[in-house]
Amino acid sequence: MARERIPEHAERAATFCRNAKPEEKQYELIDSKIPGLQLRVNPSGKKAWALRYSVGSGENLVKNRLPLGLFPEVTVTEARKAAQQVKSDVARGADPVAEKKAEAERKVEAAKAKAIEEASRVTVSDFFDRWMKSALPKGRKDGGKELRRQFEKDVLPLLGAMEMKDITAAEIHHVTDTILERGVNRMAQSIFSDMKQMFAFAVKRKVISVNPAEAISKKDIGKASKPRDRVLTPREIRELNQALWASSLNRVTHIIYMLQISMTCRINELCQAAWSEFDWGKRTWTIPAARTKSGRQITVNLSAYSIGLFEELKTLTGQTAWCYPGRDPEKPINRKAATNHARDRQLPDGKEAATGRTIETQSLLVGGQQWKTHDLRRSGSTLMQQLGIPTEVSERCLNHAEGNKTKATYHHHDYEKEMKRAWYLLSEALSVITGPDGEEFLKELDKDYLREPDDEIGMLGLVKKYYKRPDERQEPA
Repeated sequence: MARERIPEHAERAATFCRNAKPEEKQYELIDSKIPGLQLRVNPSGKKAWALRYSVGSGENLVKNRLPLGLFPEVTVTEARKAAQQVKSDVARGADPVAEKKAEAERKVEAAKAKAIEEASRVTVSDFFDRWMKSALPKGRKDGGKELRRQFEKDVLPLLGAMEMKDITAAEIHHVTDTILERGVNRMAQSIFSDMKQMFAFAVKRKVISVNPAEAISKKDIGKASKPRDRVLTPREIRELNQALWASSLNRVTHIIYMLQISMTCRINELCQAAWSEFDWGKRTWTIPAARTKSGRQITVNLSAYSIGLFEELKTLTGQTAWCYPGRDPEKPINRKAATNHARDRQLPDGKEAATGRTIETQSLLVGGQQWKTHDLRRSGSTLMQQLGIPTEVSERCLNHAEGNKTKATYHHHDYEKEMKRAWYLLSEALSVITGPDGEEFLKELDKDYLREPDDEIGMLGLVKKYYKRPDERQEPA
């Protein structure tokens, strides 16, 4: 049943509105004088005026409801006058509801901009400390220590005192260009990526509205990084071993370099290795997931060659907890210290040794080219492949993740036996290459490369021909 409308007469209309009683649900009383004017009566007893109107037409028709105030504070006469004015405005093309909404949005945006302006007054140095407490930096394996060291060295001295809001792409380039002047291309790209992450975090935290590094591409920072492909040939591996013996380099580092080839591990994994990680009964070394780049634990099988080197190493460092202790025997050596031994002994022609460094600036050059410690790992893996080890196995010996998601989902064989065989064959090859018969082996290997494919013996066949078990082997050359 339709409700009675609000009377046209002002006094009767006021009485009618005062007498309207609240019900269980809200309802509207329609005004009989001004089309679209309503008085909404709420269950609480509150009564509110509103005008319903439409703008546009057809598919663009929009129906709006504009509040005009509460009754009786706004009388019937006042509500009608206000409603009539709104209807006149709408007829001239106005839309009060949309205008109020737009004004409210402008106020919200202004408040946000003001908040960002105030927040962005924080300095880069102060915000860096805030960022370092967040999950991304703290989630790194070292807890963000290296990240902090790099920023304190290269970023904060240049940008630290500036406010976050004042940082532009020009300041980002200033940092990376300064690093590039030192000739460290990869370092510049790495720090650029870290700065980009920090400013992205600042955008998410409403400290700044735009990431100043977003418009810069990593390829714009110095030269494109070229993956290293240096691989030591079997002859170069023999030359390296001989050069290590002849140099002034300590025997511990010599052993570590050769172990890196024989176990295809990363230099940092060896530098951080604790004697407690080895099971000599099972002849295995288990590298915990926390210390591997892939985040996966790996168990390396120790061949006679590797065991022999570790036995000697234990006589040199076994009194400590670490295979390769640093100057403080309570701590393992820093990876950079281990790699610097190789770098300092392979300086370009004419470059003088740094103060306090070895004067044997080219004592470890082999094959006329520089090598880095990671090249030793690559050389061991390549030697595996030359011995006929399938790539799927050598990749697992490197502890690389399976890149094909479908294969990773359906193939769950652990390749444990195949990996053990790969490490053992690699070590047999190294025993021959570095042993007393190494030169003869290499000469025959060179001849074998020249044979017809059907007549080739192959590297594996030649290794088996020359390999002698530890109880048959003479002292190393």
